[in-house]
Amino acid sequence: STAIYCAQTLAASMHGNLTSPGKRWFELKFRSSELNADDAAKEWLDDCTNRIYNALAEANFDVEISEAYLDLVSFGTACITEEVDGKELAFAAVPVREIYFEEDHKKRVHRFYRRLQWTATQIASKFGDKIPDKIKDKLDSPSSSTERHDIVFCIYPRDSNLDTSKPIAPTSRPYGFKYILKNGGDLLGEEGGYYEMPAYVARWDKVCGSKWGKSPSTTALADILTLNQVKEATLEAASKAIDPANLAEETALIGDLNLDRGSLTIVSDINGIRPYESGTKFDVSNMEINMLTDAIRRYYNIDQLELKESPAMTATEVNVRYELMQKQLGSTFARLKADLLNPLIERAFYILLRDGQLAEMPEEVQSADLDVEYSGPLARAQQVDQAIAIQNFMMSTAQMAEVYPEAIDIVDTDAAVRAMAIYQGVPAEALKGKKEVEKMRDQRAQAQQEQQAVMDQQMQAETFKNAGQGMQAMSGADPAMVKALGEAVNQ
Repeated sequence: STAIYCAQTLAASMHGNLTSPGKRWFELKFRSSELNADDAAKEWLDDCTNRIYNALAEANFDVEISEAYLDLVSFGTACITEEVDGKELAFAAVPVREIYFEEDHKKRVHRFYRRLQWTATQIASKFGDKIPDKIKDKLDSPSSSTERHDIVFCIYPRDSNLDTSKPIAPTSRPYGFKYILKNGGDLLGEEGGYYEMPAYVARWDKVCGSKWGKSPSTTALADILTLNQVKEATLEAASKAIDPANLAEETALIGDLNLDRGSLTIVSDINGIRPYESGTKFDVSNMEINMLTDAIRRYYNIDQLELKESPAMTATEVNVRYELMQKQLGSTFARLKADLLNPLIERAFYILLRDGQLAEMPEEVQSADLDVEYSGPLARAQQVDQAIAIQNFMMSTAQMAEVYPEAIDIVDTDAAVRAMAIYQGVPAEALKGKKEVEKMRDQRAQAQQEQQAVMDQQMQAETFKNAGQGMQAMSGADPAMVKALGEAVNQ
């Protein structure tokens, strides 16, 4: 069970670190930095992100994606579909044995096929009366109730340049689909359409020239088979050691040897009977089992995923483990973003937009381009280095400025702080917008000017007061001296 446990652990780790069901694991961002600094546009986009995440959480996404991750770790290829059921999203993990697909020049799914095996009753419940007569005839036949028929479900692109943010007739949508009865090629139901490709095929890793993926299980397969054989031989040897065979001299037994509890065997020479010692070297077999088990665990990166034996880890150890995960799973994460997560979130956005479930779009963002940023632990681990680099740079620059004050001039403090907030996953509502910050700084500067003006007036009044008192004290002094002092005070 070593490989099974490791595959389940790695799949669960991928689920928790990439698409965690407990917290929001992605953010929508404008490609334009000016729009990202605009308060109204950013608030609308954050609201869209929350609604998309809530739609995924209310649907069966978490259940189906966990099955897809297990397929991905086990077989190297996983498939999941994103449909619409009423006003809700509906996801389905598709077994790898049922799918066939073609790629375009960008290695994306171009055409998708799925082989279904349905009974006549299932076909009728799906398509109603729009089924061939040969299927209708089997509905009334008890002997055919369990007979399954091969159906090909195909999704294919159409020549369409229409705006997919608005409702379009099914036959004019960019992607069409059909259900075809394999035996005879009969069309079941009517031709339909999708706005976007609803089937996503994710690969753990793949070699050049192949469209199918390979997984850690592919690499570990040889050791898995060897471990099973060693374990089987060890169990067989252990059974012999627990209940060994017996050796008996021909003349030592009068009847058959009976080893049942409470049995009686009549012998002529008790010394002529002895158990057979196989001489099995269990230390060698156990050493081989441990070695193969450790190798399999390394294939699945279990050492980086599990906590150590101590009850807690330091923050440094946590960062080091995330860094190791980034190195081990970074290429897989990049492939998953391109094959699965990016198109899935993009389709969810347009589904909610067409259904009117998103807030009214501000005019300034109607032609803006959007990007998806991921905020799960694994994605965050890829940005930790940048956040630490900014922090170290600002600290070293501040120390240098004590000796060389002009060094601080090259630091864009606002940009550095905002970048660190992004890399550390700080929510947008915790940050003030660019315009709000400028307004606050203008008010602060005006208040400082007003305060300085008041202080100047107080100092001037105090100066006049002191000068007046001095002139009174000098009333008996030389008039020329008093006159000169008065002119100095006025100046």
